[in-house]
Parts: sequence; C-alpha cells; structure tokens
Amino acid sequence: MLENINLAKLTDYLGNDYKKQGNEYVWQCPICNDTHRDNLKYNEKKNVLTCFADNRHAGMILSDILKANRDLYSKDKKPVLKPIVEPVNKNNLFYTEEMQEKFILYMCVCNETLLNHNKSLEFLYKKRGINKNTVEFTGLGIDLKKRVWVIPTLEYLTNRIIGFEYRPSDLSKKGLHREKGMPTNLAEINCYTPSAEVLAILEGYFDCYAFYQFLKDKKQADYYHICTPSNGANSLIKQIKSVDFTKYKKFILFLDNDETGQKIAQQIKNEYPIFEIYKTNCKDFNDYYLNCIKNGD
Repeated sequence: MLENINLAKLTDYLGNDYKKQGNEYVWQCPICNDTHRDNLKYNEKKNVLTCFADNRHAGMILSDILKANRDLYSKDKKPVLKPIVEPVNKNNLFYTEEMQEKFILYMCVCNETLLNHNKSLEFLYKKRGINKNTVEFTGLGIDLKKRVWVIPTLEYLTNRIIGFEYRPSDLSKKGLHREKGMPTNLAEINCYTPSAEVLAILEGYFDCYAFYQFLKDKKQADYYHICTPSNGANSLIKQIKSVDFTKYKKFILFLDNDETGQKIAQQIKNEYPIFEIYKTNCKDFNDYYLNCIKNGD
C-alpha cells in the first residue's frame, strides 16, 4: 500500500482553507471555482484526489503540481497520486500536453463568455431549453468573434478534450463543423464515476445536455454516464466498440426518431442485445424535452 500523502505538500499548492470530513480534506476547486467550496476532495485513506464537478480538474491540478517539481512521491519513488488523463499519443497532435492546455483554456474562455452573455443564455434556453447551470457543467460556450457556439468534445473515459464542434449563431446544423483532423470517438458529457449504473447514448450534444438537465432535476444524474458519437450517428457503430461494458448495469440508446437513427439503433441492438432502445413521438430527445418536459405537459 502506498504511503499517505503529506497534507502539507498538498496545502502548499491548494492552500490551508480546507474542511475536514472524516477521511477527506475538502477544498474549493481552483479551476471550476465552485461557490460551495466543496468540489475538490482528497481521500487520505484511498489516496485519491477528485473534483466532483469535473474529474479532469484533478488531473490538471496534479499535473501542475508535478510540473512545479513538488515532492508527491512515496519512499519507493512511485507516484502517490496519478493524473486521471492517460498517457498521450505522441503521434497525434490533439493528444499532446501543449494542445490539451490550449483546448482547456479555449473551452474555459468560451464557457465563461457564454455564462456572462445574457442574450445568448436567453436564446439558448428558449431555443433548446438548456439553462445556465447546465452550461456551466458541460463547458458549452460561445466565441463572439467567430460568431459560433463552441461545443467541447470530451473523449470517452480519458477526460481528454479532442476538439470542438462549432455551430452557427442560430444553433442549426447548417454550417456545423469540427476541428480539422479531430479524432473520432465516443464523447462523454459527464465524467464516469463508480456510482454510474447506466450508459446512455444519445445522438447529439443538445440531446445529451437536455437529458443531463432532466436527470439533474430528478436527482438521478449521478447514476448515468451520458455519451454521444462525436462524428454523428453513422459513426456510432464503430465508436461503440470503445465502450467498457464491465462498468455498467444497464445500457440505453436514445437516437433520433428518423429512418437513419432507428436503423443504426437496431443494428447496435442486434450486435449488442444488452442495449434497450428508447424513442418518443418527437424527432429527438431535445425536441421531447422542449415540448413535453420543459413546458410541463
């Protein structure tokens, strides 16, 4: 078993204003700057640092500490804390440390811009039903100079940003584009945690955002890992091969209620019978949320 981390070495970076809760030391996460000051927790018994708003933050914090050459090693020289992000693929520019830092910064800037742009927030809520809390959680943003919505693509289980999907100001798919050369993989909306029992795959980002918001209101979001194909429904058959099926108890598909979406859902169901197919009379979940949930019908 690895030795306990010297608390003084963590507080040197995070500060002394922590709260003690049993085996855990609790800080305000310096990245998401949560108002309740309780997102970042270090479990002394398990030797785990976690940001419960976004687990990428723990990896970023640990990486920053290690860069500063702080001593976070046990006597046998093994790292006591491991960054969550897996070793990068040096053959792909998108996975390099420099590009990840660039992506994270751009996501944070665009997200902060949206959170402070009331006109855009009002339009988003009216058009898609997505509220400010969901915007803050998902990292959705806007680039006012380019006049586009900026949707971060977070790779399934790795917590890496592998690019962005851009949509025009009216949120339509006309003019939708992604990073040139962006890797295609299953993308996650919320980070996987051990409490997640259900893998839910929806076709588009705004379907996922609305689904997360619905579950959050019902206090059920922690039990779901919500994902979407990063390059459209046609790529899902290939991308689903990256799923770690051992992590979940239940699997659901909620693809668009059109010929393409339902055909792909059935193909996946045939190959992976554990999936359940969900659909409504609306064209997709975002449309269902707007017409049947948001308006209280």
